[in-house]
Amino acid sequence: MEKGELVLIHYTGKTDGEVFDTSREEVANENDLDTDQDFKPAPVLVGEQYVIEGLEEAVEQMEVGDSETVSVEPEKGYGERDSEDVDVYRESEFESQGIDNVRRGDELMIGNRRGRVLSNESGRVRIDFNHPLAGQELEYDVEVVRKVEDNEEKAQYIFSYRLGHGGISFEDGTATVTHDHDHEIPQHLKDTVRSEILEYTGLEDVEFEE
Repeated sequence: MEKGELVLIHYTGKTDGEVFDTSREEVANENDLDTDQDFKPAPVLVGEQYVIEGLEEAVEQMEVGDSETVSVEPEKGYGERDSEDVDVYRESEFESQGIDNVRRGDELMIGNRRGRVLSNESGRVRIDFNHPLAGQELEYDVEVVRKVEDNEEKAQYIFSYRLGHGGISFEDGTATVTHDHDHEIPQHLKDTVRSEILEYTGLEDVEFEE
């Protein structure tokens, strides 16, 4: 597949034989995963990192209808674990923000980073900001379901992947994105959506209404 082609894939991700993510509802049910999500094939816009590097490289070599099992090393997955991404905070810092009873395993947002609490001892809270799958070899069962070629459908998938809320409509070669949240769409996201739609579809313009 070439850069800019958009395909839909079904996938199941595993580590040490344990399923951690899937696009198939029946697999989620079989493995007691959270089923409160919309199970459907995931879009991969080749060359734009919609999925981790190792998975994208595998999809590039596949055709519609192909199914493969792919191994992904940490450097092409979620990276190696970095001890410098484990920080220590005073428990009182959380109490002052109204966060009580910080416990091991809790996930917290610190600034723009999400971390998992490793321990809370003697008023000191250790938080790991590494990705939960960092340092692990991953295995994916992948099926390429179909290629999206219609310009408007392709733009819809780009919009949904990058923004995930609001709406998009089309008229006379222009895609119009509407936003239904109180906050504005960050400019870098607008730029990304606009550039991908204009580069990879035959549409002529992208407008934003907020």
